[in-house]
Amino acid sequence: MGKRALLVASLPHGPREPLTGTPPRPPGSVRRTTTIDQRRGGPGEPQEIVASGRDLLTRVDGTAEVVDAVTVRARVEPLGIVTAIQAEPPVPGLGALIGGHVSKGLRGRVDDALPAERDRATVLHQLLDDFPMAALLSSYGTTREMEDWNIPKETAAGMADLCAGWAGEGTMLDALERTGIFPIPLGPPAPDLLSPEDPLAWHELEPMVPRSIRRRRRLDLLPGEPRTMDVHFRDSHLGADGLEDVLHEYTLAVDLDDALIVLRSEATVRVLPWPECPGAVGSAGRIVGHPVAALRLLVGSEFKGTSTCTHLNDVLRSLAGATALARAATR
Repeated sequence: MGKRALLVASLPHGPREPLTGTPPRPPGSVRRTTTIDQRRGGPGEPQEIVASGRDLLTRVDGTAEVVDAVTVRARVEPLGIVTAIQAEPPVPGLGALIGGHVSKGLRGRVDDALPAERDRATVLHQLLDDFPMAALLSSYGTTREMEDWNIPKETAAGMADLCAGWAGEGTMLDALERTGIFPIPLGPPAPDLLSPEDPLAWHELEPMVPRSIRRRRRLDLLPGEPRTMDVHFRDSHLGADGLEDVLHEYTLAVDLDDALIVLRSEATVRVLPWPECPGAVGSAGRIVGHPVAALRLLVGSEFKGTSTCTHLNDVLRSLAGATALARAATR
């Protein structure tokens, strides 16, 4: 066991209680499932992105209808430049993302190139919105394979208090200060979420390949008064050894009024790397009183610092998709 692995094993960690399945689809519900896989090549080789998702309406009689579905494939060069991207079914304007960075400024370029996808909160928009964080998570996988890799202390200092896990005196940065080694966390094994009894529980998924990360989402808009949402989010990594571990995982319970304004928002931590991370869970309540359509802007501009979690922020931003799910529920 290397020095980094020994250090990580000696440190306290956050919760490790990943979900072990997917709930049934109630009649009258609409479910969005998305996955984005970022597959690493060898040193200096391009990375491949495979992103897919689906909105599925389950009618009161139990029959189901796909109301939105797309698969996106992209190639990213080692410096982060998108050199190829295509979708099935084809999406006019998607090629405008070629030549730009996969994370820096990408969300703004998506909005400029595909404003209708943003305004309709489509599956495609959700997938593209996840590209930047998938790229960041992929870098964690790369550094796991490089025993001598380390983050300069001055770089880490510049990121102090970025979120709860990066608290200046928290476990991670304290370990770096004490030992000179940046601890790269290892999460619990990832339970399978597929439901053999319900082949429509998730969209069709390609198998993960070794040396890749997967960001997975499920948003269920449930019938009733008030409207409720059951949300699940997981980041995982499949190593070269074929073992998949969970990096981050949340569930979220939300109540919405008829205008899709948030009445209640309560997050539950399932898996997070450091003991300080769950301190951000209360930030989920800060979206109460806001329309879901405004959450991407609200969270992006106001949810910062050690009372927040970068990954929970992404969960909250994804609630914008409720507008599309609510439209589908009226079909």
